Amino acid sequence: MDYRAYILDGDGRITGVHELDCANDQEAKEKAAQFLDGHDLEVWHRERRVARLKHHTRQ
Repeated sequence: MDYRAYILDGDGRITGVHELDCANDQEAKEKAAQFLDGHDLEVWHRERRVARLKHHTRQ
């Protein structure tokens, strides 16, 4: 509970947020990964950053 996935723009500014209902950090990272649509994300649990997820571009 109390997890958020922040969508970041190319300059690292927050452009959106998804609230996540998760039991632990791993579940939060897995759920947040579904929002990796051309943008990096930061996953937070309250005031603690859990992870930064990077999007992958196809070449």
